Amino acid sequence: MRNDLAHKITFSKTPLRLLTDPKSRQALSWDRRDMTRRMLFVLGLICERPASVHVEFVDELQMGALNWQFRGKDKPTDVLSFPPHHVLEPEQPGVTRGAKTLSNLGELAICVEVCSLQSKRHRCTLAHEVERMMIHGLLHLKGFDHERSQAAHAVMTSLEKGIRSQLLKQFGEPDFCREVSRKKTVPKPGGRR
Repeated sequence: MRNDLAHKITFSKTPLRLLTDPKSRQALSWDRRDMTRRMLFVLGLICERPASVHVEFVDELQMGALNWQFRGKDKPTDVLSFPPHHVLEPEQPGVTRGAKTLSNLGELAICVEVCSLQSKRHRCTLAHEVERMMIHGLLHLKGFDHERSQAAHAVMTSLEKGIRSQLLKQFGEPDFCREVSRKKTVPKPGGRR
């Protein structure tokens, strides 16, 4: 475990509401600093050298298109992992950051709407589900593939549980993303009678 390395994780603009139901009064509240801190900790657990990752939040339509294009599946999914376009030699830099060189692990695409539905099914918070998908995606970027065999599935599942356990010990339950109700606009009293 190497948490002393200077990893880098970037996030696209975080969605402000769930788009599954346009009439929904649900808004999303994010603590990007906490989310970043937790994911940097994960990178410290799984990477031996400084690494960089970008996380892109996409809606269901975008995720459905990506899932069709890259996996041939005609529906949105929770997370997709994209290794860097260029195959880098192990010693080649991905990004230079000061005196340290970061290896580019790739990008994750995460669909918060799918994560929200899954969180309800799994009876957990949205933050827990988003974090679970980020860990899952990061392990894919490190070369793990649960679809290869039952043994590979068991290894990846065990790693995910171990990482979540370490996160829980270090930071407690994830709480960087919440669904919050938006207040309805109520007319002010004192109007015309």
